[in-house]
Amino acid sequence: MKQVQKDENCISIMPKRIVTLPGSNPGWSNVELIKDCGLIPWLLHKNHGHDVSMVGYKREDDYPYLRKYVKGLKMEFLPDESEEARANYILENANQIDCLILRGCYTSNFVPARLYKQTNPKGRIYVGLDANSHWMDRIIWNNPNFTQFMDDCDVIATSCRAMQRHLNEKWPWIIEHIPNGYYNFGPDFSVPEFEEKENVILTVSRLGTTQKATEILMRAFAIIAGEIPSWNLKLVGNVDEKFRSFIERYFKTFPKLKKRVLFTGPIVERDKLAEQYRKAKIFALPSKLEGGTPNVIAEALIAGCATAVTKFDAYEQAIDGGKCGTFSEIDDIRGFANVLLSLCKDKNLPYLSEHAYQYAKKCLDMEKITTKLNYMLFGGRE
Repeated sequence: MKQVQKDENCISIMPKRIVTLPGSNPGWSNVELIKDCGLIPWLLHKNHGHDVSMVGYKREDDYPYLRKYVKGLKMEFLPDESEEARANYILENANQIDCLILRGCYTSNFVPARLYKQTNPKGRIYVGLDANSHWMDRIIWNNPNFTQFMDDCDVIATSCRAMQRHLNEKWPWIIEHIPNGYYNFGPDFSVPEFEEKENVILTVSRLGTTQKATEILMRAFAIIAGEIPSWNLKLVGNVDEKFRSFIERYFKTFPKLKKRVLFTGPIVERDKLAEQYRKAKIFALPSKLEGGTPNVIAEALIAGCATAVTKFDAYEQAIDGGKCGTFSEIDDIRGFANVLLSLCKDKNLPYLSEHAYQYAKKCLDMEKITTKLNYMLFGGRE
């Protein structure tokens, strides 16, 4: 017998069968299991009792995070990468699926959404737009195929407040706000103690990719390094192969920075990565664009990092309107250097750190966010 769960408003909700499909890729990667696209399905299972599967082509030989971090979440693998395989899965299973979760308004999601609604009209569709202004503003929203897709979706959301406002003014659909939050996979952390932090500017990203603009951060640090001799720059993540030649040239130009600009490589253990955030005083992200609020921002804020960002769509959200950080224009090396320098020398840095933690605790807790989504999808529905 299925156990009835209670949501935050004490409305009974029977456990549901939920399936989530990937967006632009035919399958899921291991790391996506601990990002919002995997965390939301897992927390819908863990905290709300739903039967949840992530469905797609098997992109990797192994998914260790499935066993280590998101136990209970299921993965179902399609026979190949084709859109036909996705469509066949929906046709065969639609009547047993209470909710279909889609990532992005990609054309590859149009057919599964239509087939699902045609086969199971009472089923619910949630799409997380993964939106940025560069992409959304190029969409011809009144194109019949796009209009049909959006009409098929019951809950449409973006993780960026500014993008939500923009799309609600521009499009005829109601766009909700579901932010990318943090989830602590280790023991519960207490409030980060600023006195225990180190003079470290931290970034965590796909280092050297065009989107993440790591070269802006490194060049900015080189400009101000002489004025902040006790500070180091720490870069966590995989290094894009094309970026290695830039790193070589950088250290030839600035040989004294070899001991201060530190590449750790990827840190896959979540508790060890969390410790890197907690040790750092400043988190820097000089991205050219982001699909909403990046996961790393929430992880940095809950660790009490003041934030230095560029003016991507969700920049105000990333710094809470300037209460826990500041920003520069995109691709502005000197401007980003000034942002970093001002934070390093700011006597109020401990207060920025404290506000970052409190802000994340209040607004970016992934468990609270998923409870909100659960109610939006199923509240009062049997």
